Amino acid sequence: MKAFLDRYDTVIFDMDGVITSEQNYWNSAALTVREYLSSRSYFGSGVIDAAAMSGPEAVREIRNEVFCGDRLISELKSRGVNSNWDLGYVAVLIALAEGSGEPERILERAAGLPGNILSVYGSLAAEAASASGLSPEETRRGGGLWTAMRDCFQEWFLGDELFRRQYGREPVRGGKPGLLNSERPIIPMESLRAVLRGLSETKRVCTGTGRPYAELITPLRAWDIEKYFAADGLCNYDHVAAAEARFKGETFTKPHPYMFLKALFGTGLDDRSILSGEYDRSAIERTLVVGDAGADILAAKAMGADFCAVLTGVAGEGARGYFEEQGAEYILGSAAELL
Repeated sequence: MKAFLDRYDTVIFDMDGVITSEQNYWNSAALTVREYLSSRSYFGSGVIDAAAMSGPEAVREIRNEVFCGDRLISELKSRGVNSNWDLGYVAVLIALAEGSGEPERILERAAGLPGNILSVYGSLAAEAASASGLSPEETRRGGGLWTAMRDCFQEWFLGDELFRRQYGREPVRGGKPGLLNSERPIIPMESLRAVLRGLSETKRVCTGTGRPYAELITPLRAWDIEKYFAADGLCNYDHVAAAEARFKGETFTKPHPYMFLKALFGTGLDDRSILSGEYDRSAIERTLVVGDAGADILAAKAMGADFCAVLTGVAGEGARGYFEEQGAEYILGSAAELL
């Protein structure tokens, strides 16, 4: 392992863009935006053909159009959008606020948003409500629009069968085979296993991911790497959702440090202890967070932990300057370079 890792007792990984590939999440987000803005089930006037849209070539074309050759993904990710549910949600909010689903117009508006997008979620949602005739309660994050978009995203990602099994109900629009079934790690499998095995021999290995537990554990088990992670260190979106339900009006997704703190001190630690700072702060000094996105380094710095950036996110090598400006302690081409 790299010599600098000797300084740390705990290593916390983001998942998408670090261990797992985000490609199918971005594909699902693009399909969700397209369905939302074009289908009469939502804000459009047409009828979608889910099976035809799910073909590899169709998916590539839709994503290229919706996200402007991935430039919109880069803009939103660099401003702290961490959840891929939020990626689609913010794109639709902008479309409603602008009164246009034209991708280049959405991109132009996104490029003018502040560095920490969480600070304008409320005002953007209010603007979308005013322009569309929806209520502010409907457009706020966690409201009816966000929830319905999350479900639409899950239909695309999970597919009909797994969606029924996970949610106990029929999808709004069936015929979706599920992109989860074609998921692959972002670095070679042999390297991934070697990195995690080496770390787990002397350190607590954790996750702080926007994935729900079912979507986190599926690849960990399929790739036989669950055994390298601390059982109480798999912090995921389910923990965030439970905390947000308990503390109404609060937002605990990254760049809030909640997820990394929850992973470090164990998912069994009471949320109130985390939020009130009732934990051993000295442990943070020996904690390293490994991530690929703006939300990851902002959350790590808010926590007080060192950060290792990997350039396997949407911006690739182009993110190096950003991570240098944000004070990343280490910058690697990929998590494989921890070896």
